[in-house]
Amino acid sequence: MKQVKIGCYSAFWGDSASAVKQFLENEEPKLDYLVADYLAELTMGLLARSVAASKKGYIAEFLELVLAPYLDFILKKGVKIVTNAGGLDPVGLKQAIDEHFKSRGLESQIKVAAVYGDNILSDFSKLAEQDAFTQFDPLSGASSPEAGLDRADNLLSLNAYIGAEPITEALKQGATIVVTGRCVDSALVLGPLAFEYGWQYEMTQTNLDHLASASLAGHVIECGAQATGGNFTDWRLSAFSPNGGWSNMGYPVLTFNQDNTFTITKPEKTGGVVSRTSVIEQMLYEVLDPENYVLPDVVVDMSRVQVDLIEPGNVLVRGAKGKPPSPWLKCTAVQQRGHRVAVDFLVCGEEAEDKARCLGAALIDRTNMIAAQQLPGTVNPISSSDSAIALIGNESSLGPAASQEKRREVVLRVSARHSNRKVLDILSKEAASFLTNSCPGVCLLTSGRARSSPNFVASSILIDRCKVIPQVHVDTPNPVPVSFRTEGCRLIEAAKARIHASSRSKTLPRNGRKLVQLHQLAIARSGDKGDTANIAIIARDPNHYQHLVQHLSPELVFAQFGHFIAAGGQVTRFEVPGVSALNFVLTRSLGGGGLSSLRLDRQAKTYGQLLLAGVTLEAPSASRIMSNL
Repeated sequence: MKQVKIGCYSAFWGDSASAVKQFLENEEPKLDYLVADYLAELTMGLLARSVAASKKGYIAEFLELVLAPYLDFILKKGVKIVTNAGGLDPVGLKQAIDEHFKSRGLESQIKVAAVYGDNILSDFSKLAEQDAFTQFDPLSGASSPEAGLDRADNLLSLNAYIGAEPITEALKQGATIVVTGRCVDSALVLGPLAFEYGWQYEMTQTNLDHLASASLAGHVIECGAQATGGNFTDWRLSAFSPNGGWSNMGYPVLTFNQDNTFTITKPEKTGGVVSRTSVIEQMLYEVLDPENYVLPDVVVDMSRVQVDLIEPGNVLVRGAKGKPPSPWLKCTAVQQRGHRVAVDFLVCGEEAEDKARCLGAALIDRTNMIAAQQLPGTVNPISSSDSAIALIGNESSLGPAASQEKRREVVLRVSARHSNRKVLDILSKEAASFLTNSCPGVCLLTSGRARSSPNFVASSILIDRCKVIPQVHVDTPNPVPVSFRTEGCRLIEAAKARIHASSRSKTLPRNGRKLVQLHQLAIARSGDKGDTANIAIIARDPNHYQHLVQHLSPELVFAQFGHFIAAGGQVTRFEVPGVSALNFVLTRSLGGGGLSSLRLDRQAKTYGQLLLAGVTLEAPSASRIMSNL
């Protein structure tokens, strides 16, 4: 039975470039492909600013820190590379790579492909006139669609998420390195697997199951070490693992089998942990509806997936099912709306929390007063919706579960957004004066004045897939178009196993039953999709799953996170019985989304741990409570 091995060394632009060494400098693992994910909403905004300044629109670090220094190893091992480091200019990155190979006399040994066509910014007005767009709803039928776009003002980037078929086509044309624009992360894995197994993208059930299984495999490994002990609830197992723990984290190795099953391991002599629960956590990371994980090539149903440890450090995943894709593709637009700034103080002593709040409010008030006096024309004050006074260290993120104990040391962060950068410059200048004319026991945590930066805003919309035509450019004069499949597409049907909740729960009587903290019964992983968060709760013991289904309601989760959920937001619960999990989706819960939010946690990274720490449930009757914490 044919197997294909794929390693992932990068989860985002900023991940450790040294991770690639563990795949290349040793004889094992013997890989067929290396993949690397570099793109996120923020990355697209940064690249768009770079292009506007006549600089590079791609991730140059791929060439500078990975390809150039490790090229000899890559050639020796014969490994192919697929990455979305092309960003806004895949063709430009291809040209830079080609020039580098030529300078080393290696142009005959490598063939580079650029996959593009996702960038539709220049066509926005024309497409809008053609009614090619519609609103994006993070949950089909949840009645909480995002606002969308009504004009192109200040648009920095507008990219459709393309799929894996252009990558497959590039490999068919003999490419050994494929650089793409904004494809979905999992396509970096699906594209090579479809090529290796000769799969087709027509929408038969057999094909769809192939595409779904490979896409799930790509989803599990695309965030790098998050599948191998990073961001893992039982963190001690990873931190104190052999071979250096976190200081030497192993990155995932995918072995895909021809029967649609796959295993996850990591290179030998690396830290971290590959366990059933580490893989399940990552499988549900940033997933909304587990029965309908929407991708350009397929809709994945992972609700009945089975995950098993077959030997230490080797986890088997099987059971993904495929459905036809939607006739719509998701697009992400990034705009600049003014600027933002943040200033951090350390406040100590008695009444530290009260002093910090008073200081923060005074800084905003003084800034508004001076701006009105000194800046020409009518200047809008910094509003409450465009400012945040956040205390770190007093458990404010825990909401109703926060300890009521008074803290004698907190960090104060004052954040603000404004259309006029000069207003924020005033805030930065005035911050230092509060060291001598406000409360005692305060200091700034940074040296020098805080500098404002552009405030990016991301918006999601849907586009008719017929309007986006990916292109593949290898070594022919003209690129090859790879149109999206349309025959057989259908709209997403909402999952049956979900419950809505939109108001806080009431305190229910416990009837004298023993209580247990949620973290003793479950592990968790949380993530973001724009202004929507997901929290996956996985039973430690599958025998406790039905107890969680009965007692961990969406109303209870809303009560825990109500201080984060804006008007119109709601909590939706999905059951994932295959891995004994519940997936909670919280709409309008991140202060506008990761780019523009003034929250301390703009991407829901902490939400899973907040829920585990903040909720107590009735203990399961006559059963053992699992905890290795």
